[in-house]
Amino acid sequence: MTAWGVVRTAFGDHDVPSTLMGVTVLGYDGQLVEIEATAAVLDS
Repeated sequence: MTAWGVVRTAFGDHDVPSTLMGVTVLGYDGQLVEIEATAAVLDS
């Protein structure tokens, strides 16, 4: 299953805004990557 397939399965009919970026090579060996995310849950 593709990455987008996993996202669609997890969120169902709710189409969420998202960005998927692939990184094939980092600048140098041992480089770390920081990922930041914000999520909100609204009570219905």
